[in-house]
Amino acid sequence: MAAVLEIIQEVLNLPRTDRSYLVKKLIESLEADDSFIVEEMETFHRRSREVREASVMPLTLEQLEQGVNARFA
Repeated sequence: MAAVLEIIQEVLNLPRTDRSYLVKKLIESLEADDSFIVEEMETFHRRSREVREASVMPLTLEQLEQGVNARFA
């Protein structure tokens, strides 16, 4: 899990265009997976819209790490 958190931090430091490209590629990789079901895509689109509209606030990396550490401690 630590490696994933490090990757997330690196990605968040990328320029916006690079992050957009990465998101597109990640979504494409998930869509290629037959096990990725419609409900998951709907959830992804809903959550993305909520973040864009600021109806939810995303966690900072620090908040995410604290939550993960607390859960697995």
